[in-house]
Amino acid sequence: MRALLAMPERVRAELRDVERAVREGEKAALQTSKRYGQETEALRAEVSALRDEMHQRLLQYHLQLGRLSALVNGGQPRSALGGRVPVTAPPRVEPATSPSPQATGTSDEWLVLDACPACRTAERTVVCEWNKLALLDTAPDAEASLYHYAVCHGCGILYATRRPTGDRYRYLVDHFEDVIDKDAHNPLLNPYPLTEDDRERYRRLLERGVFVSDHEKGEYIDIFQDRMENAQHIELLGSLLDLQGARVLEVRPRTGTILQGLRRLYGAEVHAMPIWESQAFIMQEVYGIPSSGLIDFDRFGIPVDGPFDLIVCNHIFNHSVRLDLFLAVARDALRPGGHLYLYNEIDDSEFLDGGQSMIATMNPLHLQATDTRSLARAVGAAGFETVFVKGRRKRNVCLMKKTDAPVWSPISAKALDRRIGAYRRARDRAVLRVPERARSRFSDVWPETVERAVASGVARFDDRGELRIVKD
Repeated sequence: MRALLAMPERVRAELRDVERAVREGEKAALQTSKRYGQETEALRAEVSALRDEMHQRLLQYHLQLGRLSALVNGGQPRSALGGRVPVTAPPRVEPATSPSPQATGTSDEWLVLDACPACRTAERTVVCEWNKLALLDTAPDAEASLYHYAVCHGCGILYATRRPTGDRYRYLVDHFEDVIDKDAHNPLLNPYPLTEDDRERYRRLLERGVFVSDHEKGEYIDIFQDRMENAQHIELLGSLLDLQGARVLEVRPRTGTILQGLRRLYGAEVHAMPIWESQAFIMQEVYGIPSSGLIDFDRFGIPVDGPFDLIVCNHIFNHSVRLDLFLAVARDALRPGGHLYLYNEIDDSEFLDGGQSMIATMNPLHLQATDTRSLARAVGAAGFETVFVKGRRKRNVCLMKKTDAPVWSPISAKALDRRIGAYRRARDRAVLRVPERARSRFSDVWPETVERAVASGVARFDDRGELRIVKD
């Protein structure tokens, strides 16, 4: 605090020195231009640099005063500092694009929402403009990174107000390793149609089964890890529900381990809707569970006749283009009193607490995010009563029961303000953490982002006058 209070006089002294140097430089440049024309440009460059330095000092002084005002009004300083960031960004440069007939097209390939896709509340606050494509070196087109994520004033979820549909969304699913910047060499995450050679290779890698010990040599597809991770869901469902002889559908299984567990323990009749052909093939080869059709995240439907006692969904809430359609179809497919179980849904604490970049987390396939309370409100508005909801390892699980009418109450004004504030800080932190190679794409918003980040405590100047992100 004492350092901040002393800063105005120190900065004024520095500015006087800079102004004096600028005047002397301009005078020297004028005299030199008469005698040594060839040196004029170099001196002009020096003068320009001095002016830039003066601008930086003035800006820093202004930002620190804003931060001082926040502290005086009750804020608390935080001293743990992270990476250094510039006060200004380089001139704007658009990212490269790789246009594709499947990725670009007419305006009807964009769905622009006028209300929350879960609770239908129209009031909202836009808190972040971009998805992860804004950080990548290539994108399908210049518009693909703009989703304008908003916080709903009703249920409180985060949702993309602008989202791709049709061939544009199908392109993202089919090329997910490019658009989310991950490697798809893992056979469990292969989005491409299988060739006969692929099928033969998969059969060879799967013939050793699920329980391949680490002391054994040779190649295989590791189903064991998926089975161990999914054992927690079998335990939860078996503890809270009577599943003896139940009719169960899983949407987006990876290898069918949950369905196999419910079939083995409770004699359940199981059905599966994977996302890709590779997962359908693995599930059939390992557990003999046939696919009932692949998922359409845009126009979601269930090709198997209901009703079901339980529908299990992996990471579907986050991905659904038409969330209201998904929830309505799932509800209609359940018997009265049947249950819907969502798991592996993003908990927004992953980026609200500063651990991850919000922009990087919200890749172009992520259209919604929640905390446990907003998730419960959202499904309640869709006609489900929450039985159990829990956040674990930055992911949410939610077991809910089909009801006759919506069961929910809107978020309180106080909680909404806190939530919007947390999202705005996460947005500013994500912008300041943009890799240097992509920083120029954010030059238009950089000045106000820096000013807001300093005022809110997301960033501050260190003792050397360098701007740094504050660690949470």
